[in-house]
Amino acid sequence: MTLDRLSGLAVAGLGLALLLFVIPDQVEAVDYGWVRPETLPSLAAAALLLLGLMQAATGRGGGGPDRRATARALLYLGYTAAAVWAMGRLGFVWVAPVMVLVLMLWLGERRPLWLAVGAGAVPAAVWVVVAGLLGRGLPG
Repeated sequence: MTLDRLSGLAVAGLGLALLLFVIPDQVEAVDYGWVRPETLPSLAAAALLLLGLMQAATGRGGGGPDRRATARALLYLGYTAAAVWAMGRLGFVWVAPVMVLVLMLWLGERRPLWLAVGAGAVPAAVWVVVAGLLGRGLPG
């Protein structure tokens, strides 16, 4: 079995675990708002399940993992964990714009307009969807 097939099965397993255990256990049922809180996470988890199964069925790559890409992915995972921790301590409004800006710079974006739009508009859009449309609070 190739690595891309294994990674597809791992992603599909994650999507299934989210659908069966995490989302039902961690998302509160509410009787207000026009979008139920579990709708978007369930759609994302179903996409992970479906796309993971597609990758497992059609994968044909060979060889071992790219060490540089693996190290970069682990660094990104650590960065994301640190950002989530900081959001819990300092709040979404303060951490999210900085997090997005650092991520954009890390990925090589250098155009000031795009940096400003990304660091301002993306967190604002998340806030509008979560706080405004779903009526849920964000950290901090």
